[in-house]
Amino acid sequence: MMIGDEQTIVVRESDRGKRIDKFLSEFFQSVSRTQLKKSFDGGLIFVNGIPVPAKYVLRGGESIVLRLIVPDDTTLNPVSMPLDILFEDEDIIIINKSAGIVVHAGNGTSAPTLVEGILSHCELKGSGNPLRPGVVHRLDKDTSGAIIFAKTDKAYLRLVKMFATREIKKTYQTIVCGTFTKNFGEISLPVQRDRFVRTKMAVSASGREAITRWRVVKSFGQQFTHLQVNILTGRTHQIRVHMANMRHPILGDTTYGYNKNFSKLVVPSRVMLHASEIVFNHPCTEEIIFIKAQLPLDFVEILQVLSEKV
Repeated sequence: MMIGDEQTIVVRESDRGKRIDKFLSEFFQSVSRTQLKKSFDGGLIFVNGIPVPAKYVLRGGESIVLRLIVPDDTTLNPVSMPLDILFEDEDIIIINKSAGIVVHAGNGTSAPTLVEGILSHCELKGSGNPLRPGVVHRLDKDTSGAIIFAKTDKAYLRLVKMFATREIKKTYQTIVCGTFTKNFGEISLPVQRDRFVRTKMAVSASGREAITRWRVVKSFGQQFTHLQVNILTGRTHQIRVHMANMRHPILGDTTYGYNKNFSKLVVPSRVMLHASEIVFNHPCTEEIIFIKAQLPLDFVEILQVLSEKV
């Protein structure tokens, strides 16, 4: 194992009462629980200069200094691949991710990742996990659209904080099953990992807060609805879980309830979810950045078929 660079975090008053291990897990979303545990066990995490255990409860206002243990097997191979670059400067790069590509390496990942593709174009920095440089948020393999990466340590730390404090606004487009009696609404249901299937998430009273706002763009009879979705929190599979809980599973999302026999009108090749817009203040210049990722061809073609046949 290797030990990463020293990092410092000042705890906000709003984080008072949280266990430090859960706080750090939320702050460094790309760092595994195993890494955190080994860092605590190794006495590498300090609060106000004193090493603390994972169960330490934050009081607010403390200074956390830590050096995360990272795996030795951190080989990343830059791979040349087409990149739809929506924005780039010396601090960040924003990509319009294609469906079917994994963002970063992980368990069971063998195909080239988006991170490896970007590394063939430019350097990425930040993250306590060398397999995930520059990663400040994620999109599922089948989800397309806008995703931000950090090219400097300063940008990485600022972006992580901005996501944690909900300063970055994300908008998605999706096609779901069924129709709605209202034109807009909000879902506020906590989400956590499924107790029985560890690759899935589920609505649970003991889960983390998750808030999703939706608006009808167009209805296609009683079968499908095109929605615009904004998420106020960034939980894993949040939109997919919330839509399924409303009994409106996303078209193509067999993991969360879509039935392939539901309709013969369209045959999706993936989960029809696209990150269409992202708005935030630049982490280093404070300039307002508004990025729009055009709908991919497969999404547009399904909308056209539904418009013509329903």
